[in-house]
Amino acid sequence: MAKVTKIQAQKRKGRYNIYLDGKYAFPVAETTLIEFRLMKDVELTDQEVAEIEHRENVNKAYGDAVNYLSYQLRTEKEIKEYLYKKEYHKDAVEFTLEKLRNLHYLDDASYAKSFITDQLRMTANGPKIIEQKLFQKGVPDNIIQDSLFDIDQDVLLENAIEFAKKQARKQKRASFQQMLTKIRQSLYQKGFNSEITNEAIKKLDLEVDEDEELDKLNKMIEKVQHRYDTQAKLINYLMTKGYHYDEIKRVLDANN
Repeated sequence: MAKVTKIQAQKRKGRYNIYLDGKYAFPVAETTLIEFRLMKDVELTDQEVAEIEHRENVNKAYGDAVNYLSYQLRTEKEIKEYLYKKEYHKDAVEFTLEKLRNLHYLDDASYAKSFITDQLRMTANGPKIIEQKLFQKGVPDNIIQDSLFDIDQDVLLENAIEFAKKQARKQKRASFQQMLTKIRQSLYQKGFNSEITNEAIKKLDLEVDEDEELDKLNKMIEKVQHRYDTQAKLINYLMTKGYHYDEIKRVLDANN
């Protein structure tokens, strides 16, 4: 048996240091102090001391989790990894997760909806990229799929169009065909599917300016023709840049 000989308030509000048999033993929160009716001259068995320390560990884990959640919403996986990183034991982690669920502080479905809303409002990411990010955060696949299904397709298309416009501006020096290819690739890389990609490009209402295309081709030939020892190699290169064979041949013949 050990006797409580002193209970000392810490500078932190609601925290106390417990002394047993004249020696410092462990710190506790006010809730633990009340739960175990700790006061001077109370005698504790080794088992009771172990239970108090366990309860304190559990309460501290919960407090750390709530503080971690105060900055932003988290998934269950993020909370679990955070607590294990702080070296809390499994019982404390599971108790904390269960308590947070019951209080609705932890809800992966609500997290997924909020995350998707932020992604659509603040980024150009499409569904595939959003899906990958949610998976990395540990959101269960069924919740991810349900949340993605609820995305407003009009908002998705609007985001895709705005992103496509930016890509079109970046490709002003490219041939018309290469510009379209780059826009399409960029939309795919951002996680948009074929349907949204095609519709977004269609909404841009892009048209070929023949004079501009000819000017770009001439400038491209002037820039790169010294690299190739045969016309065939030069033509192959220019075709990879989106220019058509007949168009290239006509310009080369006119320049010779």
